[in-house]
Amino acid sequence: MRKSFLVFVAVCIFGCYAFGQTDAPLPTVTAFECPKYPTKAQSMHLQGTVKLKVTTDGHRITHIEVLPSHPILSEEAIKNVRTWTFADHNATSFVVTYHYTLEEHYKEKKDPVTKCPAKVDLPSTVTVSTQF
Repeated sequence: MRKSFLVFVAVCIFGCYAFGQTDAPLPTVTAFECPKYPTKAQSMHLQGTVKLKVTTDGHRITHIEVLPSHPILSEEAIKNVRTWTFADHNATSFVVTYHYTLEEHYKEKKDPVTKCPAKVDLPSTVTVSTQF
């Protein structure tokens, strides 16, 4: 009986802690290089999604964990995300999603704000397209 009570109390405390947390706002990216479609992926007609879990120290990315994805695409995503710098913020971790698509959406018409041939919704999503 006492063991069941202790388990119940532990679950309640953990539950209150977990549900009481609010998601911290994502940091603001202040500088970055435009993402590129990997040349090898383009020649292979390869498209897909890359998810990276990034950790920052409050200014720069300090650690990158590649979640399951194609290595050719993830290599270019890692190169790009390493160029990012942030406005001052508390150290944090978050997931960045890169979409590599064979559609021509952004190749010819650059984003008017970033001047990149990609759609960037930093720091959460980057969409890179190519044409043949």
